[in-house]
Parts: sequence; structure tokens; C-alpha cells
Amino acid sequence: MFPMVLIISIGFLVGWKKSPSLGSINEINLNIFIPALVFVSLIEQQFDFHKYAVLALAALLLIIITGLLAIIVTTTLRTEYRTIAPTMMFHNAGNIGLPLMTLALGSEGLAAAVILFLIGNMLHFGLGTYMLDQKGNWIGSLTSPAIIAALLALALQSQTIMPADFVLVPIQMLANIAVPLMLFTLGLQLAKANFDFWSLGLSVGIISPLIGVSISLLLALILPLDNIQTAALILFSALPPAVMNFLFAQRYSQEPDKVSAIVMFGNTLAIFTLPLTLSYVLPTYT
Repeated sequence: MFPMVLIISIGFLVGWKKSPSLGSINEINLNIFIPALVFVSLIEQQFDFHKYAVLALAALLLIIITGLLAIIVTTTLRTEYRTIAPTMMFHNAGNIGLPLMTLALGSEGLAAAVILFLIGNMLHFGLGTYMLDQKGNWIGSLTSPAIIAALLALALQSQTIMPADFVLVPIQMLANIAVPLMLFTLGLQLAKANFDFWSLGLSVGIISPLIGVSISLLLALILPLDNIQTAALILFSALPPAVMNFLFAQRYSQEPDKVSAIVMFGNTLAIFTLPLTLSYVLPTYT
């Protein structure tokens, strides 16, 4: 966790002192560096598609079941379902999930993390936007650069085609930028977080990983996942809410101040909850 915390802290200090604009940075990362990372991560792995299909199914079930249990949480906390449910369902699988699973589980963990990231991303742009706006065009998520990069890599994999080095090497160099930039921008975003509704943010930040890990452990008992995939699924379920939740809440006017507090406290608490999860996952599944 230390490399991640250090880079996030540097981003937080820069954001606190300078308040740089995040729009263009996030756009470049989402459209260039992250797709490069997804492509390289998939193209360099020898996939058993049936095996990863089970992991994808596990991620789908995890998100759907979490959304159902969020009904109980919203009733208890007396807050709108559309405010809390997306923050519990859609995790920070990019900024934190990819680097965490790479550092903890190695190259196989990164491959699993990419699958989980893609499933979460597609559902967030699809189901997540539909939850906030029933008139939204969720099909547009299928044309996002990360999804296109994944489909291209999987198509090449299925035909056992490996790109030439003069093509692959610059893509790898672009991919190497993605993870540290994700962590750095997360620090920048946390520096701008809203401290109102702190009790709501604290409550969801504690409840969400407890529910997520419980569901993932149950799914691991039911589905035929190997150890690395089980570890990745549990870590995925413990991740804090995606920063994209705040961007969507702002776009659709769904109590963005409350969502901002949930995202901020969830990501802050992850400094404690993720090491606890790692202390169980690493000795048990690796």
C-alpha cells in the first residue's frame, strides 16, 4: 500500500496548494493511457476465456446483489437510493484497483483486475447512468476507448496474433503512465472533496466494504474461481467508491454534495480497510 499512499499524498498536497484543473488530465488518461494499459494487460496474457467468464459473472453478481442490499442501507440512513446505491455498487477499480492488484497479486492479478475494471466500467456507464437517468444512452459506453482496446486485444488473442515490437513497445510506454497518473489525480480530487455530510460518508465508507467482502466470499464458495481470481474479487469488493460517481451525480443533479462526501470518506477509509482486507487475502489465497 505504501507506494499508492505516497503518490496519492503527493497529489493531495499539489491539489491543496495549487488546485489544478482535472478535466483535461482525466480525459487524456481515460482516452489514451488507460486504454493502452488495458490493451497491454490483455494482449500479454494467455487467457482461458471460460475461466475469465466466470470471474466476469462473479463481478456482475457482486454489483447486482450489492445494489439490492443498498435498499436496506438507504432505508436505514434515510437517504435517497439513487444517491447511495451507485457509490456502493461501482468501485474505484481504476485509480486504486489496478495498481493494488498489480502490486499484491502480480501479472495474473493485473489481468483479473482488468476484467473486473471492464465489467465495472461497462455496468457503471450502462446500469449506473440508467439508475440516475432512465433516458440515458448507456449503449454509448460500449464505444469508450477502454472497451474498444479490450475488445481489440481479446480479438487478437483469440487469433494468437501478437503485435510487432515497434507497435507494442510505445503502447507499453503509454500504459506505464496510467497507474501513477490515476493515483496522482485521485489525490488531486480528494483535495477538493466536500466535508459536508461527513456522517453519511463515514457510514457508507464502513458499511460498503463489509457488504462487498461478505458477498464476494459467498460467491467464491459457489463459483469455480482459482485463488488469484478469488483474491482479486475480494479486493475488488473492498475498493472504495469510484470518483466517477460524483461526476455522474453532478451531471444528473443527484445530491452531488452527499455523493462527494461518500466518495471522499470512502477513499480515505480505504487506507485502513484495504490493508485489513490484504491481511486476510494474501496469506489465504497466495
